Amino acid sequence: MNAYKTIASGNFQSISIWAVWDGFAWNPATVKPGQGNDIYIDQTHTLTLTANESVKSVFINAETGAGQKLVLSGFQLHVYGSLHAFSGAAPGTPDNAWNSQNWIGNSISSTIVFKGTSRVISQKNSWSAQTTQSRFAVVFEADPGETLTLEAPFKALSFTIRSGTLLQKVDTSVIPNTCFTLSFNTETSVFGSGPFGSLSIEPGATFISQCNANILNRSTSGTTSALNFDLQNGGTLILEGNAPRIEAANFQLNGKVIFRGGSAAKNYLASTYSDASAPIVVRDIEIQGNQNLSLPSQLTLLGSLEKTGSGNFIATGTSLTLAGSGDQEIIGFPLSVRDLNLNKPSGTFFPNSPLTILRNLTLTQGSMDLGGNNMAINTGLAGSLSYAGGSWKNVGLFSYHGLPASLTGTNATFPFEDSRNGGIRKVQLLGNSSGGNLTIALTEYTGAEYNSGFDDVDGTKILYRLFSFFQFTGMTPSPNPLELRISADKLIVDDVDDLRIVGTGYPAPGNHLPGLDPTELWARRSLTFADLDGKNFTVGSFRTLSVLPIRWLDMRATQTDQGILLKWKVLSADEDLLFEIHKSPNPLESMWEKIGEASLLGGGSSSEEFLFLDKAAKLSGENYYRIKQVDQAGNAVWSKVVKASLQNETTTNRLLISPNPYSSGPLHLELPDHLDWKVAEVVIQNFQGKLLGQYKYPETDLAEVAQNLPPGVYFIWVISEQHRLAGKLIRK
Repeated sequence: MNAYKTIASGNFQSISIWAVWDGFAWNPATVKPGQGNDIYIDQTHTLTLTANESVKSVFINAETGAGQKLVLSGFQLHVYGSLHAFSGAAPGTPDNAWNSQNWIGNSISSTIVFKGTSRVISQKNSWSAQTTQSRFAVVFEADPGETLTLEAPFKALSFTIRSGTLLQKVDTSVIPNTCFTLSFNTETSVFGSGPFGSLSIEPGATFISQCNANILNRSTSGTTSALNFDLQNGGTLILEGNAPRIEAANFQLNGKVIFRGGSAAKNYLASTYSDASAPIVVRDIEIQGNQNLSLPSQLTLLGSLEKTGSGNFIATGTSLTLAGSGDQEIIGFPLSVRDLNLNKPSGTFFPNSPLTILRNLTLTQGSMDLGGNNMAINTGLAGSLSYAGGSWKNVGLFSYHGLPASLTGTNATFPFEDSRNGGIRKVQLLGNSSGGNLTIALTEYTGAEYNSGFDDVDGTKILYRLFSFFQFTGMTPSPNPLELRISADKLIVDDVDDLRIVGTGYPAPGNHLPGLDPTELWARRSLTFADLDGKNFTVGSFRTLSVLPIRWLDMRATQTDQGILLKWKVLSADEDLLFEIHKSPNPLESMWEKIGEASLLGGGSSSEEFLFLDKAAKLSGENYYRIKQVDQAGNAVWSKVVKASLQNETTTNRLLISPNPYSSGPLHLELPDHLDWKVAEVVIQNFQGKLLGQYKYPETDLAEVAQNLPPGVYFIWVISEQHRLAGKLIRK
């Protein structure tokens, strides 16, 4: 009922080209079709859009020689039903959409948009991808939580999944089963002979494919790929085939890829066309259900791997690179991978379970947090460690299987982050080993021991040693010479030659070597491989305070009648120290200013308390402080940030503004007469809170300022040393 059909070619809005079905006959239309009406484009007719239009379902005559049927002219046709082809006079019988010159469209900006609730939008045997010369884009824009289903192949210039879910089904009525493929225009004379066409999955949208082969390409019958497959951050791709393939020259997999369903083990997404690229850079991967997923031989991960079912990730043949700029996690399973390359510009990698690397661990940049779990590398005895940068922390035990015969700064640097005292406590072993499986344990405690009470083997009195220490086990004992290095990064070091490697209350085996490198701050020791087992090793010093990490016991800021009083207390010792006091009105924007200094001269006790009065502090608003402790060598340690605890926070009263709304002429602010506003400022913010300007009051002509504001709503503040008023201005 109320379906429309064309009775002549013409514009969509022209009532004269339409007839309407009343259940018995076609009658002349009195209004154009709308969202609730099916439309039929009959034989030899061409329908042209002159504006965006909405209909229910679209039925297009697809007989051979039908010619151009639907000219979109750069506009959008919103479809709330489905798309059909038919043969014969309207309503005709369902038929495939056969090849025809420029059948639909005429430009990439001409768009069919599928909107609304869940339904099948293309049915088998009433649509096809034979329309090789259709020139239009397709947008799938279902309502949130709704699904649009494809049960026929579809060809266009581009596809965009904007909201809701698009489900691509498999034709199970034929053996072997075939995919209802998404493909692209193949007019090589117009769009070239190489890869062409893009599919985008936008944030919040989901694309589900049941297919293996032919999920997406340019030419299903040939070997030409799509140009782009773009899974945007916040978008989701769900693959239910056991060996899914997408043929695209460029992949952007910045959303989440989920593998689920099926009754056989799964392989990772692949491509096979010669002009396609490998989809091996991906943000997040999740495996659901009970089937295992085999990862490819090379994979770069920007996000996380997550297991939510009983199926497992198979990564024992995978070289995995972690390259995301944010935190990355392994969720729900212990990772066992062939090779691991940590190359993170920022953020931290959290394995969340024991981490096993069968072959090579390459550290380029970034941090790993093992959360107390163990990490083992080269368990397959065919690889090694390669260190260039980066670090790890909170490792239960670090195990290095098949230790190389020649240990160097590349294959035997172990960068443990000191989570208790700060800095990276690198360990280096340099020499010719006899192999074995090396295990390193870092036992961490805060702080350092003063007057350690023992001498080194050369008679040097050891004054300080870190409480934290390393233990080495599992190496094949050997009399071969070994140089052991431990770095004193982020510790107070007056001179690198002050550093020594010592035991925990006793001298370390071997002999002291002079400290090396004022940047790396290496403490060094000459010993043998046999000397390592059964001993504790840490960083010590024979000079006062050389390895003492600064320890802030207390810091607070309170309001007084004279200003803001800062109090802080630190663990200290006999050393000249300088404390710089820094203040900020907004620490999130790094707006820090040095406002003073305090000193500790030699002769102090084991803890010292300091006071500093900020007389210039405003007693309204917020004041933030932090303190920088600097030693003689220029090494610095920052305190935490504290906010002044204001006892009498200034209240905000209402500001009266007239005229309001304001368009032109004088602008008046009504201020209490009994208060002094000679030293005050006016602050203007937009409705989103963005600062637009700060002006001195009363020198500024506020009417002139307001007249330069575009129409809208603004917040006006008048702020003095002790008071502040706030009001809303409507600019007409």
